[in-house]
Amino acid sequence: MSWTMLGIVLLLAWAPLPFGSVTPFWKAVLASGSILLLAVTALTHPQRFAWPPAGLPPLGLAAALFVIVCLWVFLQAMPFMPSAWHHPAWALSAEATGTHGTSSISINPGGTLADMISLLGIGAIFLLALTEARDAVKARILVGSAAAIALAYAVYGLIVFLSGNSSVAWVSKTAYLQSLTSSFINRNTYAVYAGLGMVSALALLLSTLAPVFSSRGRAAERWKKIISYLTGSGGLWLLAVLFGLSAMLMTGSRAGTAASLLGVGVVAGLYLAARRTRTGNLVAFMLAALVAGAAFLALSGDMLVDRLTETGRAWEARNAIYELTLIAIGDHLWLGSGYGSFEDIFRMYAGLSDTYGPTFKAAHSVYLETVLELGLPAALALFGAVACCLWLAIRGMLTRRRDRIYPALAIGATLIVALQGAVDFAIQTPAITMLYTVLLAVGVAQSVSSTSATARRVSRSGDH
Repeated sequence: MSWTMLGIVLLLAWAPLPFGSVTPFWKAVLASGSILLLAVTALTHPQRFAWPPAGLPPLGLAAALFVIVCLWVFLQAMPFMPSAWHHPAWALSAEATGTHGTSSISINPGGTLADMISLLGIGAIFLLALTEARDAVKARILVGSAAAIALAYAVYGLIVFLSGNSSVAWVSKTAYLQSLTSSFINRNTYAVYAGLGMVSALALLLSTLAPVFSSRGRAAERWKKIISYLTGSGGLWLLAVLFGLSAMLMTGSRAGTAASLLGVGVVAGLYLAARRTRTGNLVAFMLAALVAGAAFLALSGDMLVDRLTETGRAWEARNAIYELTLIAIGDHLWLGSGYGSFEDIFRMYAGLSDTYGPTFKAAHSVYLETVLELGLPAALALFGAVACCLWLAIRGMLTRRRDRIYPALAIGATLIVALQGAVDFAIQTPAITMLYTVLLAVGVAQSVSSTSATARRVSRSGDH
């Protein structure tokens, strides 16, 4: 394993430990580590960073959109932008205090710059994982590392939960005392992390088992091979799925569990269908998965079942937040209130509702919050950058003959964070952002054959 790969794996392993790296200090440490690793790799191995990578021209558009967003975030915090663009709260503050300090588009320029560093860290880890995962062996190592790390945090979470659930990481627990959260503060956040770990482990299982399902030998021989693999080298990945599922159900997270199970189903369905797995084998696999899921729900899902009865009250609460956020978006549609400024801007609108006090940390919708903070044009650019990567994964899923499990994994992981992000904010947790970014980068890197892409590039060079 190269030291760059080792660096990525160490970052993946460390990120969940300090509460998902959600505090400002640990968020900065994680982003700085990613940027530093990219800088050192680029200085020592500049040849790895030919852009766009062979066979992946749409990444040029994705990179351009991402750079535009980063530049806009920087400008939001700068005082030299036209004063007419500056947030009106600055003028009101100056009038009230009689002092005229620096102002900006962002209502919280310090927070905006801090979150810009995190955004750059995301770009850095994506580029690192993309370049490493062009090699199929390294792609499997990255996915395997993600699954093994998620398994470790699931086991830790189960041990803490079953022994009294009194701590999170190295501090006493003060919230979600009846829910498993592993090293994360929020149960919904950990449910998504567990789901991403499950889908990673499932991808590794399917990549080995699917050829067995597709074979035309006797059923007894096929099942003998399957059992041999699951009790041997594939046992770790099976445990990662089972422990991850159990830990996820014990969180009691509705959206996180639903999104994760749907993502797992999509990965399995897409991959097995793409391999033209025989219908009988596919049905048998699906039935076995349903039985296993029902069994784990019966054993571990009491918390989840109880919380499903609270869905109506939860939606009423979220709707109140959404209404206020939409009002705020109308006032900041083009320029935004400043990246990372939701808590600050929400204070100005919270008085319009009897439901919430003056502070609230998230909009419980990544999409609404992003539009409010960045403004509509920059938010669309950020969504567009992700969409370009997702398109490459979908194309790879449809066109590749080998290693299509990695694009399928990227699609499933995107589905998990995208669906949960519609009603919550797990993707804003740095540990989850990093894990998802690595899985997306692996899927994009393996959406085309590196060998054929290189051959096409050489051929074009020869023509000139």
